[in-house]
Amino acid sequence: MATPVEPWQPILDAFTQLRAAWPAREWTWDHRFKCATSAIPGDAATSAKTTLLAATPSEWDAASFATAPADIRALAERCGELRPGQALFTGSPVAGMTPFAMWWPWGDGSKVSIRLGVAGSDRQKDLFPLLRGIFGIV
Repeated sequence: MATPVEPWQPILDAFTQLRAAWPAREWTWDHRFKCATSAIPGDAATSAKTTLLAATPSEWDAASFATAPADIRALAERCGELRPGQALFTGSPVAGMTPFAMWWPWGDGSKVSIRLGVAGSDRQKDLFPLLRGIFGIV
């Protein structure tokens, strides 16, 4: 009998492709936001954003945030208000779960911190170890 495919598999597949193309190899786990995080050099931001958009194609910034759906605004509020230069990227919901990425440029422009996660899962204890595994986080 075949093992059933979990509903989050399309999200994990997209994050697997993102990791393969990501300009930085080191990822850590952000316990506060429960997501994978990476810091890239500022000069890699353009190519990183292109890679990010493949997995999370909707971009919300301080200017467009007011038009975001209520669930996206709630996600951003959980993660802190968007400041100028910051963005929240989201993918299409899958079984009530939304892949997201927070884009936080450093004040001096030297780096950009990225946080990738999945909002809306009612099975975080099953999902989060898989997410950490994709990014090589022990």
